[in-house]
Amino acid sequence: MGAGFYGGFGDTKGARENDDVITLDSTLVGNGRGSALAVVAKRVKKEEGYTDVAVHGAPDSISVFIKTKLGEKEVVLDQRRLAKFLKNDKGYSGGKIRLLSCKTGSVTGSFAQNLANKMGVVVRAPSDTLHIYPNGKMVIGPTPFSNTGKWIDYYPMKGKKGK
Repeated sequence: MGAGFYGGFGDTKGARENDDVITLDSTLVGNGRGSALAVVAKRVKKEEGYTDVAVHGAPDSISVFIKTKLGEKEVVLDQRRLAKFLKNDKGYSGGKIRLLSCKTGSVTGSFAQNLANKMGVVVRAPSDTLHIYPNGKMVIGPTPFSNTGKWIDYYPMKGKKGK
């Protein structure tokens, strides 16, 4: 993975419940849509100064899919394991991170804040479920048709190392 990508409200006219909107929620585990996430996440407009990390998420963890002989397998990671991966990745040269990952910025969780503490950088994360349309437009909210959430910036806290 190179720098700028890992893993706005657009026009939804004519969209139906079964259209290929990818929801970055960990409830998608096991349905083979991990690779679909990588495809649509590349269509998201880049934000200057941020490296995107596109993974399935929850308030306190993220999920990545790895290929096995039997297909895709979900692996759940905490902020320590993600930080270790990013720090060892030659494609990540430091700087701010934008988590394209459901609920990782939720006030009921701690993932984004703990990652910011561990990495020593600003981490931007969605407050609710993140939906990405095939054209790269994003919606934060309970459904792909309800843009009620927001992006939240988490700053590293002095003396905290992300547990």
